[in-house]
Amino acid sequence: MNHSLQDILINLPLYQLTFLTSLPKEPVYFEKTIDFIPEQWLETPTIIILDNFEQWDKLNKKETTLRLIQDPKLIGLVLCEAGKVYIQEDVFHIFMQCQLPIIQLHDSALISIFMKKNEFLSFSQLSMELQGCMEKGFIHLATEMSKALNTPLLYLDQNDQLLWQTEENNNLKAAHRWLNIQYKKCNNITEKMIETEVPFQAYPIQISKLNNHTLIVSSQKENWQKKMMDKFAGLLALSLQSQGMFQEQQELFKEHFVYDLLYHKFESQKVMIKQGKVWGWNLEKPHHLLIINIAVSDEAMINMNWMDEILMAIETQISEMEETMIVFPFQDQIVVLVEDKENRTISQRKKQIVEVAHQLIQPLFSHFFYCQFFIGIGKWYLDTTYLNKSYQEAKMVLQFGRIWFEDKNVCHINDLGVLRLLIQNHQEVLLDYSDEYLLPLIDSDRKNGTEYIKTLQVYIQQKGRINDVSDKLFIHPNTLRNRIKKIEDMTGIDFQDPEEFMNLMVAVKLLSFIKS
Repeated sequence: MNHSLQDILINLPLYQLTFLTSLPKEPVYFEKTIDFIPEQWLETPTIIILDNFEQWDKLNKKETTLRLIQDPKLIGLVLCEAGKVYIQEDVFHIFMQCQLPIIQLHDSALISIFMKKNEFLSFSQLSMELQGCMEKGFIHLATEMSKALNTPLLYLDQNDQLLWQTEENNNLKAAHRWLNIQYKKCNNITEKMIETEVPFQAYPIQISKLNNHTLIVSSQKENWQKKMMDKFAGLLALSLQSQGMFQEQQELFKEHFVYDLLYHKFESQKVMIKQGKVWGWNLEKPHHLLIINIAVSDEAMINMNWMDEILMAIETQISEMEETMIVFPFQDQIVVLVEDKENRTISQRKKQIVEVAHQLIQPLFSHFFYCQFFIGIGKWYLDTTYLNKSYQEAKMVLQFGRIWFEDKNVCHINDLGVLRLLIQNHQEVLLDYSDEYLLPLIDSDRKNGTEYIKTLQVYIQQKGRINDVSDKLFIHPNTLRNRIKKIEDMTGIDFQDPEEFMNLMVAVKLLSFIKS
């Protein structure tokens, strides 16, 4: 057996290694491994591999340390320990001065690799190494690489902005100087890579076929150093790419889940609850459902991030409120689920959720003056598998409420009264009903430019208060009275007859719904 320590280390998972001292730049070769501290001088180039506390604790004896570092045949020390290795500071300082390689191996099962030549990782092992690196954290691994290769590591994003760097060392200032002066002069990664006789070089991090990120390291001449850096850069790229793919899949899965949540009834509440927990949603408890509809001016549409900004403002507002909420965008609207498991009456529950809706919407008007906001609230259901029904009801409120309740920016499904039952029917049925009462008025408005339908709408909205209705329509009260008399004559309905007027009122509201 005659191969280098550095080549062996390349075949070990990086997350299983901790470099207590730097590795020599020149490859160091060994012929033998032993698992104990020898009492005599070694006869051949040897690596000492210690896998129990009693053996490597002997290193804390200064006389043992001094004897070992004077042995020219000692190539390096490997300490097998899952946890932290404790070496006395004065002893460790001696090892550092003599530049003897000391490596901690966290999994003793990997000792066998020191006994074999040219052992490569299988695909399954590569997958495990990638997972181990992601769990340990690449910044932590970068610190180990920096120590092993005696180089600073600087990590740049796609805009060449520094995201992180390894801990301070003598070369870090020089790396920053080169980065700010020489590297910035280059126009692309290719130019950066072909520079010669420079103290540092750039490693591209390939993500989805693009040179998105870059690692800056000291220029390496030894082949094993390049291999180790290539391995680290490759694992980092795989991690970033797999995380990106995972996030894409999660977002796609979330879109499908949200669509099913709002448009279909889950057959199994357990499945719904389990899927919701992926994003931290507790759907075991009943929720109110609100839809925030946003009308954005054409000028504001230039800002492509308007939805993200509104979402952030809503989440900030929620953080200051006591209620537990779930917020997500859906089809250019924002859906809010408000947890409510309290024992309340129907009127109390409606009052409470309307107050919550006002708390959500009021700050938006001042922050986003270029938008108009309207909240539709569906019915509260004890069983969360009926959130799809609540969503359809909230949509109904948005469709009808913005026209009929024009003075309100928050509307609850119960505000529609009996109308919410009627509008479940086919539109032809609704149109026939409204035409039965309103067709003469509709024809007159179309042919003569009268405003009988609008007058009726405002009359109903203002609950028949003559002065309020005339103010709203900008006409004299006597003019309004004459117009109402004309409507009574054309429809044959006496406004003072409660039953007949109720039928007329329903017809007007249905017409508003059909036209919305």
